Amino acid sequence: MANSTFLHAADLHLGAPLQSLGSQLGAEVRNQALGLVRRAFDNLIDLAISEEVAFVVLAGDVYDTSERDPAARRRVLLGLRRLADAGIPVFIAHGNHDPLTAATLSGELPESVTVFPTDAVATSQVVLPNGVTVTVAGISYEQADEQRRLVGAFGEISGSSVVGVLHTNVGGASAHSNYAPCSVTELETSPVHYWALGHIHDRSVNETPKGWWAYPGNLQGRSTKATECGAKGVLLVDVESDGHFAEPRFVACDALRFERVEVDLSLVSGYTDVGDRVLESLETPLGRAAGRPLFVRLELTGSTEIAAELDQNWESLIVELSDEAAAVLGSGALVKIERSYRPAIDLVAERGRENLLGKVLQRLDADPELVDQPDLRAEIERTLVAALDGSR
Repeated sequence: MANSTFLHAADLHLGAPLQSLGSQLGAEVRNQALGLVRRAFDNLIDLAISEEVAFVVLAGDVYDTSERDPAARRRVLLGLRRLADAGIPVFIAHGNHDPLTAATLSGELPESVTVFPTDAVATSQVVLPNGVTVTVAGISYEQADEQRRLVGAFGEISGSSVVGVLHTNVGGASAHSNYAPCSVTELETSPVHYWALGHIHDRSVNETPKGWWAYPGNLQGRSTKATECGAKGVLLVDVESDGHFAEPRFVACDALRFERVEVDLSLVSGYTDVGDRVLESLETPLGRAAGRPLFVRLELTGSTEIAAELDQNWESLIVELSDEAAAVLGSGALVKIERSYRPAIDLVAERGRENLLGKVLQRLDADPELVDQPDLRAEIERTLVAALDGSR
C-alpha cells in the first residue's frame, strides 16, 4: 500500500443548540432539524471506518460547553468505542469550549483514545499500514480563555512525519477570539509537518515548505452566520510511502446545511415575479446540498421599481415566500427573510438634475455617436445608476 490516511476534524460542538432557525418555523421542523444535527458525528465515525483510516485527530471543541451535555457525552463514547473496535486510535485536544478539567470523560474512554494534557505537549507514535511512523503531538486548553502561546511548546518535537494538534487562531483572525495565538511563521518554522488545527470554522488548507497547516472547519453548520454556511465536514490526509503528507481532501459530514442567498430584484418588474426569482435562486444551493435539508437566510437586494409595493405587502410576502420555498426545500426552510432593496432611480427625472448622473446622461443623449449600440447604451446607464446609487 503506497498511501495511508488519517482523518482530521475539529469544532464538533456536540450538544450545541441550533441558532438562527427563525421564529416562523413550526415545532416539527425545528425538532427534526435538532435531531438531524446529531447525525454529523455518526457520519464522521462511519467515514473513518469505511475509509479504514489509520487514526483520527479531533482538534478541539468536541463539545459546545465545558459542562458536556450528557446526551452528547454518550454519543461520543459510543462513537469512540466503534472506532476502537475497528482498531482506529483517536487523538483529542480540548479547546476553548471544552477545556480539559476534572469533568472530562477520560476515565470512561477506550484505551485507544489519547487525550492530550494541558501542561506540556504529549506525543504518540503510530505505525501506518504502509510502514511509515507518524508522530502525533498535541496539547489541550486548561481554561476557556487560553492566552498561552502554545505553539512554542512544539519546538522540541522530533520525527520525520509529525502531526501537530492545536486549537489556535492563526494570525489573529478577527471573526474568532484570539485564543492560544500563533503566527504563520511560527507554524512554518516548527518541526511539525502537518498542523491539524481547530477553532476557525471556515475551512482553510495552506501549504508550507514542510507540509501543510489546515482547518477542516466545523463538523456541522449551526446557523446562517456566514462562517456556519456551506458544506461542513472533515479532512482526509494521505501519508505517502516516503512519509510526506499529500494535500488534504475535504469530505462533507453535515446532516443539514445552512446557506445565505441573495436575490437581486433590479430586473424584476412585477410583484408576482418575486417568487419565481427566489425559487430560481434556490436551485444552485439546493444542488450543492445534495439532498440535505437546506435552511436559508434570504436577502432581497437591488434597485427595484416595486420597492414601495414590497414594503406595503412585506408581512404577507414573508408568508408567501416561505410557503413557496417549503415546496422545494423539503424538510428545510427559509429561516430569515431580510430586505436591503431600494427604490429604483427615475432616469427621466435624473436627466433633468444638475448632478453627476444627470450630466452624464445628458451627454449621452446629446451625442448618440458616443455609444451607437442601444444595448450597450442601456448597459452603461444601468452601470452608472448602480455605481452612483450605491454611493448615496
